[in-house]
Order: sequence, then structure tokens, then C-alpha cells
Amino acid sequence: AYYTALSRSATAAGTVILQGFDVKKITGRASGALRQEFRDLELLDEISKLHYESKLHKSVVGDRRNALIHAY
Repeated sequence: AYYTALSRSATAAGTVILQGFDVKKITGRASGALRQEFRDLELLDEISKLHYESKLHKSVVGDRRNALIHAY
């Protein structure tokens, strides 16, 4: 929620924060689960790009994201 709210502003100078918040939420490390999610999304993005360009090997198939990533 913090990221969504802060990403709406064009500049830091144009951002007004009306109430306090936990600074660790936006400056701390991402959890392991979140980092894994980002890795999976990067792989799925690459798979989608290759599929769109008709460069994805025919053996890369799957009806779920984990199966697709594993096949890749």
C-alpha cells in the first residue's frame, strides 16, 4: 500500500505524508517470498516474450506458472 501511494507522486517534493508510517516498511529488505515472486515474474516475462517472438522452445509448456517455469 505504501508503494502504491508513493508511486502516484511525480516528485518527492510534491509528496505530502499526512500521518506517520513505519519507515522499515519502505527501506527494509523484501521478504524471501517477495523476492521469489519477483524472480518468478521475471522468468514469466521472459517466457512470454519468447513465446510472442515465436522463439520459445516447444518443450516449454505448462498450465500453471510453476510447471511453466520448471519446463523453462
